[in-house]
Amino acid sequence: MLAGMSAPAETRTLADTGGLVVTDDGRRVLVFDRGTGPLAVLAFVLGVLTVVGGGFGLVALIAGVPSRALGAIFVAAGLVLAALTFLVVRKFRRRRSRPLHECRPVAVIDRKLGLFSYCGGALVQLDQVRFARKLQIGSSSPKLVALTPGGKHVLKRGNPFDGGVGNIDEVLTAITQGEQLTG
Repeated sequence: MLAGMSAPAETRTLADTGGLVVTDDGRRVLVFDRGTGPLAVLAFVLGVLTVVGGGFGLVALIAGVPSRALGAIFVAAGLVLAALTFLVVRKFRRRRSRPLHECRPVAVIDRKLGLFSYCGGALVQLDQVRFARKLQIGSSSPKLVALTPGGKHVLKRGNPFDGGVGNIDEVLTAITQGEQLTG
């Protein structure tokens, strides 16, 4: 190796909730959203509809109440929903297992320059950024937000079926305050 040249820093994962991943290459910290939230919700809803519709159809088919024909229709609908659920779950798993270089980061922290940027947003000095979990109306999971002088910017909407946002706010806050994390 040439004198004065150093090998590129190895990227390490600081946090991974499944749908949200934080990596560190020494200079930059990248926050990736794998985009699996809507698929997780869709898989859950389709699964529930499959069990309810197919179960009702099976009971109606066996008992003959209200009719066997109606039971057969519900069983067929349940089978179609089961096939759709299978396809959605397969796509969800494929998206969750794809390499991070195929995902677009939703936020970047550049330690060398002391800057934070988020998808579609302005550059902000690190000392002006805070991260927090905020309540979402209509959801039991919090969302991850970056609080900047320009306002509140949603980095990830938490989802109980997708791993939520975990303690990512604490990890990012520690990074912006210059603390060293052990991985």
